Amino acid sequence: MVTQTTARGFDGLSTEPREAMLALSADALSVSWGDRADVFRFADLRLGESSATAPCPVELPGGVTIWLDDARFASALRQARGGSGWVERAVASGPAALLALLLTVLLVVWLERQGVGLAARAALPLVPHSADQRIGETAWQYLDGQELQPTRHLDRCLDLAKQFDSALKVAGDERFIPMIQCRRRGDEVNAFALPNGQIVLLDGLLERLTDDEVLGVLGHELSHVRRRHAMEALMRQMGLLAMASVVFGDFSTVAAGVFATTTGLRYSRDAERQADQDAVDFLRASGNDPAVMTQVWRKFAALQAEAGVSVPLWLSSHPPPEERERAVQR
Repeated sequence: MVTQTTARGFDGLSTEPREAMLALSADALSVSWGDRADVFRFADLRLGESSATAPCPVELPGGVTIWLDDARFASALRQARGGSGWVERAVASGPAALLALLLTVLLVVWLERQGVGLAARAALPLVPHSADQRIGETAWQYLDGQELQPTRHLDRCLDLAKQFDSALKVAGDERFIPMIQCRRRGDEVNAFALPNGQIVLLDGLLERLTDDEVLGVLGHELSHVRRRHAMEALMRQMGLLAMASVVFGDFSTVAAGVFATTTGLRYSRDAERQADQDAVDFLRASGNDPAVMTQVWRKFAALQAEAGVSVPLWLSSHPPPEERERAVQR
């Protein structure tokens, strides 16, 4: 057993590291610093966990700290004090290491699936609505300047905006009337809402849906705006650090860049189901037939079939069209 070694550390009197001579006896550790020598009982020592790549710290009374590079001496000191610490024993234990790995994986999966989402929903009320406005405006500047082209259906877009405005008034719901924008991005069939309340209808969607069906889509997107699903998704995507930035600082430009470059954030399936229900309620309250939403989902299912797209439920942020159609029928 190694009973002597040299080490570097701090003697509690100076901020400069010094070389010390260490010696083990039956029940104590002797530390010599030049002409000064101290003896410490094992019970007064605090040892850090050992590592093959890092020195072992030893804390002594009086603010003295020793860093042991000699792994054999560190092991002898630990044995003299009564054995290895629980971390070292766990690392040395195969089953314990596997259990720790499994628990880590489960924690990461839970955070990705639920934990971050739960935290985002809990923190959302703390985020001022002005953040939604700034992010939406910056994202729109990028999208309209870089990714979208002018619509081929301007007159119909203006007419749809008037119909939507009238439907909201009939429903007695004029809390917030969003700005409707129509643009083109290739043949993409889509609609999305920005956090500041702008709802964008793409030409591919206008060319495949009737006016009544587009009104249902607008009701769906309005739900995303009012329930702040975009901000919640953004917070979930950027994690807890983003939440702190939203609450305590201005990170709107960075967040808007993330929002814009992903061309709209993926909402959770629960958010999509919630927006579907709100669309049905909006159509019913405005005197329109909620059953038109079944036509919408059938058309989307047909588009998926034409494109040969089949996304497993667990890989998709949207419920499958068949599920959404059944929900409307219920």
